[in-house]
Amino acid sequence: MEALVFVLFAAFILGTIFVLMSQAKKARETYGFGLVVNWSFLLVVLCLFSLLFGSVMASSGQSDQHTNGMVLQFTSLALIGFAGFINVKRSNPKFGVWFTFLQVIAAIGIIVPLFLIFSHFRTKGVMSEMTR
Repeated sequence: MEALVFVLFAAFILGTIFVLMSQAKKARETYGFGLVVNWSFLLVVLCLFSLLFGSVMASSGQSDQHTNGMVLQFTSLALIGFAGFINVKRSNPKFGVWFTFLQVIAAIGIIVPLFLIFSHFRTKGVMSEMTR
């Protein structure tokens, strides 16, 4: 059973990469913009960071941090909306919204491994100091 879960997970990851690459090629050839190297991807990345920090702050018990967290969450909605608007303006509405969704998936695929790598090296640094 565990092997089947691993195979399904690997198939999902490879399928996602295939869809991302094929849609990036379509966007580059048809509309002239890329998946990662454009301003709308930067807005999507900023949206995810804003949503992450806003969620952390909104769950705080203090009223000031809760308010700041809500502002960051609304800012993330505005950023993703503006990124979608840019993509729709460059292409047609159906492809623009789909492409914005794919940019969110690609940003998550880039940001999550960076957090894991950073936390791994940060933990190794703390552990080595503790053993001295």
